[in-house]
Amino acid sequence: MGKEKEHTLKEAFIKLGVAKLKNFGFVNVNKSNILTDEVYALYFSKILHESLGDNLEKDVAIKELIGAMDALIK
Repeated sequence: MGKEKEHTLKEAFIKLGVAKLKNFGFVNVNKSNILTDEVYALYFSKILHESLGDNLEKDVAIKELIGAMDALIK
């Protein structure tokens, strides 16, 4: 998979994560803080883990996003 497609997939997952967290009541979540705020990252990581296994290309992007948050939420 190319870096551009991987970036596009990551952006799509982040957008989806922001929308889901807003539906959960986290009104201040956005593209910038979903990966850096401990609470948002914890919920987003759970959403991403539930999406693993659907598609190999998507799994690569998901694992990179999870990796970016691992140090924050452990």
